[in-house]
Amino acid sequence: MRAVLLIAVASALGLSCTDPDDPARDSRAQWERAQKAWERGEAGAYGLWKDMDTDTSIGREAHRRLAQADPFYREGVELLREGDPDARLALARGVELAPMDPSLYLPLARACRDQGLSLRAAEYYTKFLTAFPEGRRADEARVELRRLDPQLAGVFESRTVLPRAPAAPGRSPWLLVLVGVLLGGVLTLTGQTVARFFRTRGVSLEKLVEGSPEFHPAIAYLVGSLRHELLKHRIGAAADAIRNTADEERLAFLRKRLYGGQPLVEAWEAHLLAFERALGHRVDLHRDRSFRRAGRAIRRIARLEEGIAGGSPRALRELARSHTTLMELDRQLADLIGALIRTLVDATLLEEVAHEVRSEHSAGAVELETLAIEAPDERVVLDVFRVDLVLILKNILRNAILAVGEDPAPRHVRLDAVLELEPTGEETVRIRVHDSSSKELDPEILFDRRVDRGLGLVAAAVHRYGGTIDVEPAEAPFEKRVVIAFFRTFDGDDV
Repeated sequence: MRAVLLIAVASALGLSCTDPDDPARDSRAQWERAQKAWERGEAGAYGLWKDMDTDTSIGREAHRRLAQADPFYREGVELLREGDPDARLALARGVELAPMDPSLYLPLARACRDQGLSLRAAEYYTKFLTAFPEGRRADEARVELRRLDPQLAGVFESRTVLPRAPAAPGRSPWLLVLVGVLLGGVLTLTGQTVARFFRTRGVSLEKLVEGSPEFHPAIAYLVGSLRHELLKHRIGAAADAIRNTADEERLAFLRKRLYGGQPLVEAWEAHLLAFERALGHRVDLHRDRSFRRAGRAIRRIARLEEGIAGGSPRALRELARSHTTLMELDRQLADLIGALIRTLVDATLLEEVAHEVRSEHSAGAVELETLAIEAPDERVVLDVFRVDLVLILKNILRNAILAVGEDPAPRHVRLDAVLELEPTGEETVRIRVHDSSSKELDPEILFDRRVDRGLGLVAAAVHRYGGTIDVEPAEAPFEKRVVIAFFRTFDGDDV
């Protein structure tokens, strides 16, 4: 009884010495909320970071990272506007540091729109309107979003300003803005829009791949990192030791590979978080069946360390089963990525490119006598991400249309794809953009990154995939053609 009394007195003294208004404690709690909001992709994350007190070391670090990330975000937006494939790299460097300033959502949306990334553009328009529901720029964003997606724009049509209530302690005013916008939007959402809203969130990785080609490069990088760093380097490399557990040297290697360095569960969660940061809430790997099974296998292996160290037959059997599960995920991901980069060159692709370019203000204003499109007669596949191939072709086609627009009528443009047999027996896919412009295009400037309409940037993108780009004379009524060429890829569907 005396001991209990002493503990109670000590606890009371300890509590009396704790300052409930300790700024250091509040700052740490605020920082934890800010980081979690960023990791979850919440709209108010930037505001929480910005509100950090610079009189504290944590606050100064938050502001330093915001300032460090901002130039990368701005560079990424500008590169995307120019059609430079390096835009992804610049934006990714910003994402590694801190949340994006919400004021950049509007220029980012416009850059995506101009590059034909309509889904991404609509997303950033909505993010901008969530953060800035009022003002001239908000009005402009509504008009532009309405052109892309009238139904989604309906969510943001109501601009009634809600009375400002004082924020509750620890709550961000950004949250009130977000709730107000969403409540107003729910009243105007149609059933079709609601269904589409939920279909695009929390889907499996395979579903996201099927419906969103603009994410293919990012998904390929994330999957490649997961496979190389965890599934192959740590799990896969232990396969030989699992099959030969009687060998003490191999068993020691197994323990070191599985349990040395970063804990397995922590490494697995870090990869899942990388997917979440890059793809937002479109994909939920915790609900993806294959990833869920793999996560359970990772946790089982983590719990087996003591049993494996002691050579327990049961632990080794459980390890072998878990290893099989993870190697199955690795095979599934390998198949996914193998198909991911492959693009079918057909009429649908070429017509999409032509439609998106003609939908742009500048290229759409040019009157053409003909814009001919001709696809190959047989199935043709390239090992090029579809989003990148579309971007490359749009730049070349846009350049051709603007060039013929400087000449008097008649103005002719043609987009086609042909096969050419090489002496080695390989086939080359030549995608050609013909134009009737009298303006000369020196092949040398294709490799100059300063070329005004971005063909130098296109050349850099083509070369990354092992392709070539050149300018050739063309038959009447055309003057020349820009040709990009890649080796044809054959897969299981090809005869």
